[in-house]
Amino acid sequence: MWWALLPLPLLLPTALRPGWAGPPQESGPPSRLTPQDPRASGAGNATASPCEGLPAAGASTLSLANRSLERLPACLPPALRSLDGSRNLLRALSAAELGHLPRLRVLSLSHNRIAALRWGPGGPAALHTLDLSHNRLAALPPCAGPALPGLRSLGLAGNPLRALQPRAFACLPALRLLNLSCTALGRDPGAGIADGAFAGAGGALEVLDLSGTFLERVQSGWIKDLQNLTSLYLRKMPRLRILEGDIFKMNPNLRQLDCQDSSALSSVHTHIFQDTPCLQVLLLQNCNLSSFPPWNLHSSQVLSISLFGNPLICSCELSWLLRDAKRTILSRAADTACVAASGPQGVPAAPLPLSRLPAACPWARSTAVPDATRPSEPFAHAPPTPRAAAPRSSVRPARPAAAGGGVPGAPPASPRPGLPPAARRPQASPRAPHPSPSEGAIPILLLGDSSEEEEGAGAGQGQGQQGPAAAPPRDVPCDYHPCRHLQTPCAELQRRWRCRCPGLSGEDTAPDPPRLQAVTDIGDTSALVRWCAPSSAVRGYQVRYSPEGAGNRSLSVVAGLCATARQHALHGLSPATAYRVCVLAANPAGLSRPRACAAFTTRPRFALVLAGLCAACGLLLGASLLLALCVCRRRRPPRPPRRATHLAAYRNPAFGPPPEPRGRS
Repeated sequence: MWWALLPLPLLLPTALRPGWAGPPQESGPPSRLTPQDPRASGAGNATASPCEGLPAAGASTLSLANRSLERLPACLPPALRSLDGSRNLLRALSAAELGHLPRLRVLSLSHNRIAALRWGPGGPAALHTLDLSHNRLAALPPCAGPALPGLRSLGLAGNPLRALQPRAFACLPALRLLNLSCTALGRDPGAGIADGAFAGAGGALEVLDLSGTFLERVQSGWIKDLQNLTSLYLRKMPRLRILEGDIFKMNPNLRQLDCQDSSALSSVHTHIFQDTPCLQVLLLQNCNLSSFPPWNLHSSQVLSISLFGNPLICSCELSWLLRDAKRTILSRAADTACVAASGPQGVPAAPLPLSRLPAACPWARSTAVPDATRPSEPFAHAPPTPRAAAPRSSVRPARPAAAGGGVPGAPPASPRPGLPPAARRPQASPRAPHPSPSEGAIPILLLGDSSEEEEGAGAGQGQGQQGPAAAPPRDVPCDYHPCRHLQTPCAELQRRWRCRCPGLSGEDTAPDPPRLQAVTDIGDTSALVRWCAPSSAVRGYQVRYSPEGAGNRSLSVVAGLCATARQHALHGLSPATAYRVCVLAANPAGLSRPRACAAFTTRPRFALVLAGLCAACGLLLGASLLLALCVCRRRRPPRPPRRATHLAAYRNPAFGPPPEPRGRS
């Protein structure tokens, strides 16, 4: 099966979630016909008599693998739920050909010669998983309407697909897992994934695998339609060079991004992850990254990052990966190393494990995230660690090295055992490779923690020196707004900036209902719901919506929204329909009461409105023509009566009787 080739993280949601578990297991063994069966001993036999040896009508599982079939038999058991037709000679597949199998849920047709695929009505409505990997599909057919409404998993790996046209999967509205790995997407210049390729089906798609394709970058024109995307796989992509822009602006539910072994990936603009508050796994090992700057983490969840195997350049900027284990975990930190930008006298420096980097950086133990706008400080040119911690938010310019290799006014720092030469001689660096206009003086922001300040003050007093006084707590309200989308939790703001948070009820009681702010951006099939957080401890939100008057039969529930979310886009709505939507808050004690509710009406479908306008215009034009014709007939002047003309008849004397003779007088 094709999912056996996918990575383990991709299989976990499928195996654990009930909706992805596939058909129920049957008590009896599956029916299997192989070439070793005496009734199907040869390829010609199997092709000439495809119905010979098939199980009874009540069988639910059947394997026809490796039988040299050129088409599926028409006499398959109608109760069939799982069919394996892999490794045959099939050349085409039509959804209507499977209409006589209403209970079919799993169909595997991998490793065939299918080059033509036809969607359309009449297919098996219960089909759950379709595997068409390693066939000869060079293009996908256009989707005119819902063809397989229940299909959730589609495998197209290994096909020579070169491009995806707009709305390529619109006829699969329930699709959740799509495997496009090892296809030819992006091989041709200008081809690849068109804008709107996932429109119509992206609202339900959760897992997308583009590993092994030839795409050069992720475009916002097609990823914006994947609102519920949770896992994106970009493994072993030879042309993927950069991740930038607002590519994840419309993917707030993204939890896993896997780019490992993409050797051309040399730049990741990490601010793109500010729009992914649910991100938990970030796999970037064995790429070509030289830096990985921090960004503003809006998530309360732990983020696991893997960077080993990259040519990282040693910089104190990288120390944020090891600063707060409650928020970020660097996978295989002992195996992740960096190299100094310039070694002594041009000699390459020995790699430094990233786990030793915090000990060599002056502000590495700070719990505050450094400002992303501050220039990156190369590790080889970092200033020596001061004896006492500086006050919070103090700015100190880096002084140029003296002739003796030390810093004026400060004792020379002793070399640290176990560090490479580039890490043990920060003072002896002659000049930075890119000096600033002010004689190489680079401003360095030293962000101290309260514990460091106290320790530094104690150390200074113990040595007979007066240490700097600790900054007093800031008794001001935190910059926290309950209606702001992707709002950093107030507890995190309080820990970082020593501010005051509003009072919240604990997790031992159910949260108060959130306040529904508005329903905006209402279209014919979509709407955007906005709300404000309650004064309670919240672990997540639920959005429930249904047509007005439909009751619980048509209730749709969107669960698992992050605690930092304040909006959610609804898709797949019916045009010109009144809906009722409610937002609920959740924590370990339960759900809030459904009081944050509102009603809205979707707009009519544009195509129907246009058709109605065209029909109305046509009727109006026809009526106008008839009226004009009638008016013209009434205004036409009457014609004068025709005069009667009668021809005079004259007798021809040549044909008349002879004249009477005149009498003689």
